[in-house]
Amino acid sequence: MSLPRQAARHPALSTLLAASLTVPALLLAGCNASPPSSASPSETLTARAWHETLEVEGEIKAATNTPLAVPGGGWSRRVLVEMVPDGSSVKQGQVVARFDAPQARVELSQAETELLRKTLAEEASRQNAAVEHNVLAGERSKVEGDLGLSQRYAKVDLSVYARNTILDALADVGFLTNKRSYLEWKGGQAQARTAAQDAVLDSQRDSVAKTAEQKRHSLAALELVAPHDGVFLLAARWDGAKAQVGANQMGGEEFGSLPDLDHLVAHFSVAEGQAFGLKPGLPVRVRLSGTGTELDLTVTRVGSSAATVSPESPVKYSDFDAAIDTAQAHRLGLKPGQALHGVVRLVARPAVLTVPNIAVVQDGASYAVYTDNAGQPRKHQVELGQRGPVRSEIKAGLTPGVRILLVPPTEKKAS
Repeated sequence: MSLPRQAARHPALSTLLAASLTVPALLLAGCNASPPSSASPSETLTARAWHETLEVEGEIKAATNTPLAVPGGGWSRRVLVEMVPDGSSVKQGQVVARFDAPQARVELSQAETELLRKTLAEEASRQNAAVEHNVLAGERSKVEGDLGLSQRYAKVDLSVYARNTILDALADVGFLTNKRSYLEWKGGQAQARTAAQDAVLDSQRDSVAKTAEQKRHSLAALELVAPHDGVFLLAARWDGAKAQVGANQMGGEEFGSLPDLDHLVAHFSVAEGQAFGLKPGLPVRVRLSGTGTELDLTVTRVGSSAATVSPESPVKYSDFDAAIDTAQAHRLGLKPGQALHGVVRLVARPAVLTVPNIAVVQDGASYAVYTDNAGQPRKHQVELGQRGPVRSEIKAGLTPGVRILLVPPTEKKAS
């Protein structure tokens, strides 16, 4: 027998079946319904004091630094022999670091030896040229004598002399003339060859002499002297390591810096996401680590772009400075490198309408805030004023006393 027929014969069974079908439908309807806005966290919009600060860590730096490079040029090799401690005060003219150049000494010795060889080669070339010149001069003299004798006998009556005597004494005038021309050509070739050899040797000697002079200048520049008073700071390489005694250095390489103690600043770095609202003119309270001394400064510079500070981390940081008065820096004996803790007062307003940033949503090109309207969320277009890391000022779009939903409802997109 089917279930409808049984329900028709028994009214109680019909009532139970209707109830069993109605309860799941109500449960499903309850699951699909949106929760009332009264269950969401909210706050009442009212004018109240607004204070926001940013805590940062930093150090004292000089606004201007005099870079110090390893003495020498041409990337000549140096070995650090001694230096003053990092962070120590130095006076103008004081030797900051001393270097040695063993490779330059060896190269100078080799250059001087080669220079001596070139000098001896030039002297040998001159001696050979002189010998060859003397030989040619002797041959030319003999040819000139024979040619003169031949020309004298060529113009006399040969019938008065014995034939054999004439043949022995008389040489062919044409042959001697050609030989004289040949010796003159040979002399010219010898002079040209000697001049070419001298030019090559002069060039080689000048090159070696220049190399030797460079090595002498390199060996003469082995001391790094402070150009003015300041605090010596060693420069860190790309991996963070600093120069140590006995380490190899290259001439012209960055070695350190000499900050100008008359222009000190408090330098801070902050993660890019926390730099919101930073601008010149904001007050910052600075406390010197280790001493507890506090200074009231003003932000004087904010970096225009953020950058990573370590190859191990992709986080970008922005930096900003707060200038320190020169008289105050001298009175407290401040030096570059001292650690600082700063508190920047981003916002300090006595009474203003604000809402938490988490309650503000982007609505196209403008912004919107949801309020609690009789248990249902209501969207309001708002005009924002000053914005801070935590809260934002409401200039128009809301009236005091409304309930601001801190968690805006999720809008369903039409399919």
